[in-house]
Amino acid sequence: MQTTTPEQIRAAKTYTNALMALSQVAFSGVERLAALNLNVARAALEDGISASNRLMQVKDISELKDLQGSISAPATEHCAAYFRSVQEIAGESQQQIAQIMTSYLATLGFDAAAKAGTNAGFDMFSKFVKETNSMFEANAKAVGDATTKMMAPVTSHPKKAA
Repeated sequence: MQTTTPEQIRAAKTYTNALMALSQVAFSGVERLAALNLNVARAALEDGISASNRLMQVKDISELKDLQGSISAPATEHCAAYFRSVQEIAGESQQQIAQIMTSYLATLGFDAAAKAGTNAGFDMFSKFVKETNSMFEANAKAVGDATTKMMAPVTSHPKKAA
């Protein structure tokens, strides 16, 4: 028959507590992302309906050009705000995970190595998120420029009088 020592019980309890804390951080992050996605979807639907209604009321090309600018700029801003919010949620979750892992590894005697590893991981993750955000902003600008170029032929040729 195998016996369990008090040290093994403490280690199992520490492991279980760390696992539960990590699960809470993960579920909290997922919950925040779901709420963010729901709000963004709701806003996009409302903006789409508004844009459709405004599009049906356009009477000439100049109004169409003005409408295009008034629709694309806020949409780009909403996308950038969404990615900033995702970055914030991911960053906060990563910090919480780093704190939990540092604490857990410290109880096992890996104090200095734990801090160095979690900080390096967080720095690498932060760099990745910033690069992704920069890439999105560049793509959003390119889409805006392409849309402007596509609209230029339509708006530069006024309708000839018959």
